[in-house]
Amino acid sequence: MSVGSILLKILQDPKVILGSVILGFFSGLYARDFSHSLKPFAEIYVSLLSMCLLPILVSALVWGIGQMLRNPRTQVLFGRMAVIYACGLVIPCVVTIVVVLILQPGNALSPEAAAALGGEVPNVPREREAVGLMGFLGTLAPPNVFEALSTGRFISIVFFCALAGLALGVVRSPGADEALRVVNAFYQTFAKVFHWVLVPLPLGLFSIVAYHLSEANTELIVALGEYILAFWVAGLLVLAIHIAVLSAVCRVPPWRPLIWLKSPLVLAFATDNPFVALYSAIESLREHFGVHREVADTIVPFGVLANQHGQIVLFTITAIFLAQVYEVDLDLATLIVLGLGATIAGAAAVGGGPALAPILAPVLLGAGVPDVLAFVIFATTQPAVANLGSTLTVQATCNLAVLTVHGRSQTDPATEAAEQAPASAE
Repeated sequence: MSVGSILLKILQDPKVILGSVILGFFSGLYARDFSHSLKPFAEIYVSLLSMCLLPILVSALVWGIGQMLRNPRTQVLFGRMAVIYACGLVIPCVVTIVVVLILQPGNALSPEAAAALGGEVPNVPREREAVGLMGFLGTLAPPNVFEALSTGRFISIVFFCALAGLALGVVRSPGADEALRVVNAFYQTFAKVFHWVLVPLPLGLFSIVAYHLSEANTELIVALGEYILAFWVAGLLVLAIHIAVLSAVCRVPPWRPLIWLKSPLVLAFATDNPFVALYSAIESLREHFGVHREVADTIVPFGVLANQHGQIVLFTITAIFLAQVYEVDLDLATLIVLGLGATIAGAAAVGGGPALAPILAPVLLGAGVPDVLAFVIFATTQPAVANLGSTLTVQATCNLAVLTVHGRSQTDPATEAAEQAPASAE
């Protein structure tokens, strides 16, 4: 075995990857100056990881939907996926509400913590426009798809790709077949590039984790310790439920799904970004869970955008936490408004940190909860909660894909033999 092969095997060892994340964590906490100096390396590696995301997202979604619609045995999966998706959104919301009502983080806020939060209120932008339901719907259709691609408007991109995939799936012509083959070739090309980028993954993850922790405001994080603890308790419970469901469905020990999904989960946790784990999640579902490409290529891009269980946990706990801080009466009606609103707003909330405050604001105001501290909380706790939130989203999306195809025949033998190419027109 050559030196290069040995080095590649070491870099791809899960223990080495996990060790780099742990080392980056301690470096960010105890060697802040050194960790801050890693900013250029962290930004470069994030750029490399992000470089292939849009091409993979676009080609996977267009090819996946088009291919699913051309196979009668996978057409029926759309309705099944919608039901499982809707039922799944209830889990993070209900679990988080129970955890917050038990731990009462808002009522346990110390005077020092309240003073620390209050001191940040003058820095909060006061004028924020609430998007609302119609405003959100208005952002779906991009007036210029190339502008949406260049600016990273993921909701608009997914909407356009879904329509393109639907059209290619129902158009019966040799040209449509050839177009799907070209899209599939693009997918495999950028997937190969992404695989190359993953070679120095331990070094990249160390730089990313160390730099981001060095930037964290530790004083405010300590002040919000009860809030962060409640988030992790709720998040880990939701993660345990997803793993238990996957274990039961696949009839394997609970640790087996974690081993099978180690690559996408580690990527999502270390980079705070579920989109970075897109390709790895698709490959893990195909290799270990038997989810065929046309199904994985449809569900995973949709899931990392609109099945964000991590954001639902974050929005739900923030809404109830602020209600407790402001002593709003949390009767059943208020809990339903906050829970349902947090679920709808969080399921497809793209972004992190203070950018999430305007998305949650209409939910808070609708329940009579002041929204001024939401900006401070999201900005302060981002380094402490984003990693688990992204991991939850990837795990929930993988569950959605596996449950959608469980007990269903995804392809006939002819299609399975030609899995890498679109089916011929009937």
